[in-house]
Parts: sequence; structure tokens; C-alpha cells
Amino acid sequence: MIGNNDLIMRKMSCAVFLLLMNLLFCSCVSHLQEAKLYYTQGQELSRVYSTERAIASYKKSLEEVEIEIARNPSAQAYMIKGMVEVNLKMWQKAEKSFLSAFSLGFPEGQEWAEQVSLFGLASSLEEMGLEESAFKVYSYLVSKSKLKPVTLLAAQRYTDIALRDLPQEGEKERQRSLEKLLKSIEKLSVNDLSCGYYHYLQSQVLSHKAEYGQSFEEAVMAKELGLPTEEIMRDNDLQIVFCFKNLKQNLEGQKWEKFYSMYLDWTQKWMWPDPETPDWKKR
Repeated sequence: MIGNNDLIMRKMSCAVFLLLMNLLFCSCVSHLQEAKLYYTQGQELSRVYSTERAIASYKKSLEEVEIEIARNPSAQAYMIKGMVEVNLKMWQKAEKSFLSAFSLGFPEGQEWAEQVSLFGLASSLEEMGLEESAFKVYSYLVSKSKLKPVTLLAAQRYTDIALRDLPQEGEKERQRSLEKLLKSIEKLSVNDLSCGYYHYLQSQVLSHKAEYGQSFEEAVMAKELGLPTEEIMRDNDLQIVFCFKNLKQNLEGQKWEKFYSMYLDWTQKWMWPDPETPDWKKR
């Protein structure tokens, strides 16, 4: 569930940035092309846990993009440099690269690149301890980004930080914070109802509100609509089981019987061996 999200987020970030790299316009000069190729190679190696080879590819990408910047500095080149530095955990240098990209400005029609850079900048700020500043950028991207991969990533980080920083004292204040977070995610879902990932996030928030019935329904919606990675799919299955266990404790009489009958219908459809064991646990 929500505790696994840092690992999920990093894997998802790799996949999304790999996709976004393909959006780079084809007229790039050779060193920028080489930087892109080495970066893409590094992402692919990271996804299969070949860490040393991935780092080597990122370093080659950094060499190529630094040559490009020396000859022809551009927002595009600094954006790639920042993305490489994020993967090499060079957070301060990444921040400077993204800021340089913004200072040079992105050409008309490359709003997507600006949004990618904003997400990269927020990631760097978060890693450097400036969580509040990062949260503001994530919040901006959640409400303004038109690029779905960036919106998905920003929504996850926005949700993670908001849940982690919930007020520890005062139930009313805590519920107020959760309600505000839920409304933000619901807006994303209204604009893209078929996106299972937004239902997944809603399920996580509703679980913190102890609204296990609604959390269960959102998790089922997420599963039926599809989720972007195997890790998120499994986390969502665990959320379904978590809601089931809580509802088992809280529902009585006919309400429980009705829910349990419906729950068994779903788990049989998914071919789960029993109500508390997703199919992938038996593979």
C-alpha cells in the first residue's frame, strides 16, 4: 500500500522518462542525439536492475550533453542534463541544470519539456530537503499539467507528501487535510475517468479516512481499468485485501453478508485462490 510507493514511484519514473525522451525533436545535433541514446539506455538498464551498467550509460550521456551545452546551450540540452543528474543523484547540479533550462526558455510547442523540467526540479528540491517547495511544484503540475505522464508522477508525489505530513493532532484538522487532498485527486479523475491510476490514489486517501467501503470500490475500479506497472497492480490488490479485512471487522448482519457475497464474486472473477490471497501470490 502507501508504504511501498517510493519504490513504485522510482520504477514508474524510469518508465515515464523513457517514454518522454522519445518526444525529443529529431533535428537535435549529434551530441544531443548521443546524450538521448545513452540516457534511454541507462533507463532500460535501470529497469532490469543492471545498476553499474546504467550508471555508466548515464555518465556517457552526461559527457555528450556537456559537449552540446558548451557548443550550443539550449533549454532542451539543460533539461536532458538535469534528468541525467537526477538519475545519478547529483541533486544540486540537477537543480542548477533545470533552472538554466528555464532561464533559456522553451520554444513554442515544447510546453511538455517545460513540464518535465518542472517535475525534475521538484524531485531535486525534495531530495535536498526542500519538501515544501517541491510540494508546491507538484501541486502546480497536478492542477496545470496537460502532459499525462507528468501529471501521473506529480499526483503520486503530491499524494505521498500530503499523506506523510498529515496533522498528528486534532482529528478535525486531519480530516480536513484528507478531504482537500481527496478533492484534488477527484478532479483529475473527473477529467480522465478511465485512468485507473487516479482511482488507485483515491483508494489510498479514502483508506486514511477510514472509509473502507469507498476505498474498496475505488481499488476495484483501478484494477478493472488497469494500472501502469506490475508493482502498482500488486499494491492495489493488497489494498483490496486490506479493505476487506477492515470491513469484515466493522460490518454486521445483512450488510456484511451482502458485501461478502459481492466480494467473492469479484475474487472469483480475478481467479484468486481465496478471499485474502491475490492470484500472483500463488504463482
